[in-house]
Amino acid sequence: MRLAELAALMQRTEGAEITSYLVADPRAARRSGVRISHAGGLVSWTMKSTDNGFLNRALGFATMSEATPAVLDRLERRFADAGRSPRIAVAQGPTPRAALRLLERRGYLPEEGTDEHIYCYDRRSLPRVRTVEDLTVGRVRGEDAAGYALIADSSFKDRGPWFRDIVEALVTRRAHGRTLSAYLGRIDGVPAATGMLFDVRPVAGLGNGSVLPKFRGRGIQTAMIAHRMRAGWERGLRLFFGQTRNPASAHNLEDLGWRLLYTEVDWVRTT
Repeated sequence: MRLAELAALMQRTEGAEITSYLVADPRAARRSGVRISHAGGLVSWTMKSTDNGFLNRALGFATMSEATPAVLDRLERRFADAGRSPRIAVAQGPTPRAALRLLERRGYLPEEGTDEHIYCYDRRSLPRVRTVEDLTVGRVRGEDAAGYALIADSSFKDRGPWFRDIVEALVTRRAHGRTLSAYLGRIDGVPAATGMLFDVRPVAGLGNGSVLPKFRGRGIQTAMIAHRMRAGWERGLRLFFGQTRNPASAHNLEDLGWRLLYTEVDWVRTT
């Protein structure tokens, strides 16, 4: 598979994961002014309630979509209607140089500090992982969503007060189905770690991986990654997506044989 095709699948999976969070609670989404579009082959989000760049951006330019002025015209009108500056998360490497030159001519520039590292696992077999003593991992049921969200929130305080409610709503609404599986890791029965598996065929997307601070350094995150990979593998999925800005998480992925596919950087229109 060509790099551009693989990047398109990865960005499609990333888009599905983020969209899942944004629409987890329909009433909250309406209050926040969430708008989602797949026009022109891109996926994009805007929110009236926040100017956070991660939640007001587009994915897939020149990978999922064509790289044309018409695609940008449509996207820019949509962001203007939402009162936001156009922002596109660009896959550095897979995106052709001609597409980058087009962005530059339109007044876009890469924004420092927005790097997201996109990892892929596409080997022919699963990695071998050492056992973590006293660790058990179980799939979370909808009625256990509040407890799961509490653990996840403890490791993602930087996401803000809305994150816990969104995670709880997401697990409550979708944990019983095929497209989302949430897992809770326990040490001696005590909740210690979280992780989700998104079924975005043909890709299995990993997300929401966290370990409480007092349990870190034992290999729990690596074990949680491997557990979700086995779950995806059992469903016939052979292509895995992971995203991180955390060096420790990147190291754990690489230890399991994942490879850095590209770095995603936000390009923002400044003129």
